[in-house]
Amino acid sequence: MKCPFCGEEMEQGLIYGRIDSGLLWLPSKEKMPLTLTEASVKKRNGLLLGKKPFPENTKLDFCVCRKCSVGVSKF
Repeated sequence: MKCPFCGEEMEQGLIYGRIDSGLLWLPSKEKMPLTLTEASVKKRNGLLLGKKPFPENTKLDFCVCRKCSVGVSKF
């Protein structure tokens, strides 16, 4: 998928919601860590999208453009 702002290829991944750490994004090629923390996500080239509590077990296909810092949901 191309970024709607810059035209670069976006990176596919998944968003995970956590009550204790908010929204976390991991690239599709990375396996989900046993403990889903900010540190374990960053170690796998993931991103912290927000620190506000989010409902547990949320899982959503999501693409990000690291150049523009833009994300797009794949519905």
